[in-house]
Amino acid sequence: MASVPHQPSYRAPTDRVFYMVHTCQPTGLNRVRPPNPDIHRGKNPLLTPLLYDFRRMTSQRKVNRKMSFHVIYKAPCGRCLRNMAEIQNYLFQTSCDFIFLEMFCLDPYVLVDRPFQPQRAFYYIQDITCGREDIPLSCVNEIDSTPPPKVAYNKERIPEDGVYINTSPEFLVGCDCTDGCRDKSKCSCHQLTLQATACTPGAQINPNAGYLHKRLDECLPTGVYECNKRCKCCVQMCTNRLVQHGLQVRLQLFKTQNKGWGIRCLDDVAKGSFVCIYAGKILTDDFADKEGLEMGDEYFANLDHIESVENFKEGYESEAHCSDSDGSGVDMSSMKIQPSALVSANPLGRPPKRAGQARRSDSSRESNDEDDKDSKSDDESDSSDDTFVVKNHYNSSNSVWRSYTTRGQAKRNKEGSQDSKDGMSASAGGPDNQTPPFMPEETGKSKVASWLTSQGMKKDSGDGKSQAKMEAAKKQDVITISDSDDVQTISSGSEDNNKERDKLTHGVTKRPVAVKSTRGIALKSGHSLVVKTGTPAAGGGPGGHGGKTGPQGQPGGGGDNAHRNTRLFFDGEESCYIIDAKLEGNLGRYLNHSCSPNLFVQNVFVDTHDLRFPWVAFFASKRIRAGTELTWDYNYEVGSVEGKELLCCCGSTECRGRLL
Repeated sequence: MASVPHQPSYRAPTDRVFYMVHTCQPTGLNRVRPPNPDIHRGKNPLLTPLLYDFRRMTSQRKVNRKMSFHVIYKAPCGRCLRNMAEIQNYLFQTSCDFIFLEMFCLDPYVLVDRPFQPQRAFYYIQDITCGREDIPLSCVNEIDSTPPPKVAYNKERIPEDGVYINTSPEFLVGCDCTDGCRDKSKCSCHQLTLQATACTPGAQINPNAGYLHKRLDECLPTGVYECNKRCKCCVQMCTNRLVQHGLQVRLQLFKTQNKGWGIRCLDDVAKGSFVCIYAGKILTDDFADKEGLEMGDEYFANLDHIESVENFKEGYESEAHCSDSDGSGVDMSSMKIQPSALVSANPLGRPPKRAGQARRSDSSRESNDEDDKDSKSDDESDSSDDTFVVKNHYNSSNSVWRSYTTRGQAKRNKEGSQDSKDGMSASAGGPDNQTPPFMPEETGKSKVASWLTSQGMKKDSGDGKSQAKMEAAKKQDVITISDSDDVQTISSGSEDNNKERDKLTHGVTKRPVAVKSTRGIALKSGHSLVVKTGTPAAGGGPGGHGGKTGPQGQPGGGGDNAHRNTRLFFDGEESCYIIDAKLEGNLGRYLNHSCSPNLFVQNVFVDTHDLRFPWVAFFASKRIRAGTELTWDYNYEVGSVEGKELLCCCGSTECRGRLL
């Protein structure tokens, strides 16, 4: 049995520090300034300020009969620092270059002196990185004496044949800040992060986007732009440099019970803290297909930043039927929606439930049986375009971007019937299109029931027309490219036209490999990129965003309104690049999947502003206790790889059961 070195516990000093009125200067830290900046290398970063004579005190007060706790730091000079802004100002006033802002945490439930210690170890390695990381990464096996797989550890991205990453300073935007980029309005790099948020639904710039005191509380689908080598700001003191500093938290590779090897934290991790990146070989799409068949695809990750942002906005626009809104947030308190019109939406990050598993909302149960039965009929779901369902695009509660979709679309999303949705979009401008009768926004319950009854009477007489609509929808060729680009499939069409369709789309093939998506936010199942192979239907519509494509998928006609994928501007590229960390990579390859993860993925641009090659970074989505395994959502699409089924073993209460 291997021996694991025991970490000595920290003991806070008991002497009191008195404050005298003074102006903080760099000379005030000469007493605690270390001769060697790496003297505390490998220790908990949140404990580092305390090792330099800072004090971390927790106070409590009673507000409205509820006890609350607050953290206060006291500097070596006795000055009290009550918030992150005061801590940041103190570090700049004293020109502190050995203690940094990310080493402070004001969360009273994050303990800085609670290290995790393994109970027993049959196998132990002190540092599997061999000094390549700033923080040692230990490895322990508490189950058996099996060593971890042999992997060439590399924390850098490795472009393979056919991959060129332009890291030239001329391809970067740099800032001229001299204040550590504290004034975000003057930092050019931070302004790139803010301006990119205008590409999200609502087309509004999020003024709170980016790092806040070296923390990132929520994911930014449009990416974060850090300061780079062209900037004039200080590398160590800049507040817009975080991921490029590398690993800072203490992690450990350990053997799990049923998921192979995993990563856990040895100390408490504050919410929004940077954890690590996902590094490995960057492959082209064609080479990744070949590599996946020969070596395996379990460590593939998609660099699909472009597709995730475009699909995210395009899916919103295709469902935005509400014409009286201004395109941004809508005050839902002023809208009156009948309880029977509410349909429960899928939570973000979860696949749509099957029709047999969908549960009725409590509000719909209160309606009578006749109304409920008619509301679930197929004929009503296709025609109730005036019934809206509000869906949040973000997991955060403070988001103002919302999407409105019809009841029929919500049901089709639950059933996973993307082909049916594309068929209805294609037939929207056809001559056989039957628009539903006009129904006012606010009607009585009796009027709604009578209108549904009239629709039920027309069901038998409308079978012929409904069949004609489906025939027209099948005649139009539509290629549906899924969100994560794991699988590219061809949607509904007759069997007689399969050969002709294959000729037009022989460039689109089904990849028999599974690829993790590195998009930072899960998209709804209805958000997919639609590319027409024929002339776009007149009048646009939800499916009219795609332009005409030739045999190789190159954009053709389609008029001035034809949508062109941003990736095509890069010398006509059509597919994402793949990160393969199977044989060479960093600790990110060991992060396991969970249906309720404690990490989220964030695309960060550091050494290049090429949208195809962001850094894939992991941030803590919640407060993480020491000894907890770190996980993220792989964003696999169930059933995307034909003949391959992968069960989920995350053990979460929200487990979806399957990965593939």
